[in-house]
Amino acid sequence: MSLLRLIAYCPPQLLLVLFFAGSLDLLGGWNQTDDAMMTLIALFILAPILAMILLVKETMCYWKVRGRKALLFMSLSILIFFQAMAVDFYLLTQVRM
Repeated sequence: MSLLRLIAYCPPQLLLVLFFAGSLDLLGGWNQTDDAMMTLIALFILAPILAMILLVKETMCYWKVRGRKALLFMSLSILIFFQAMAVDFYLLTQVRM
């Protein structure tokens, strides 16, 4: 379960770091390649999906255990899910066609 938590916590933060580093031109030109765009699209799609999977697993764990630690992890997964959705919404507002 801790590996799933680590996997679900990283993409929203990585998406933010890559987006802001690319907009400030801190990536040394990597942000102007096709690989950078595909990485952003993959993280854009995967971040909410992984956060939702973590939220479902933590909710199932909370219903089994009903402890303070399970409640803490469930509330943290809710926070990560809303963060992933907020980051995706922010990136959608920045899309200019």
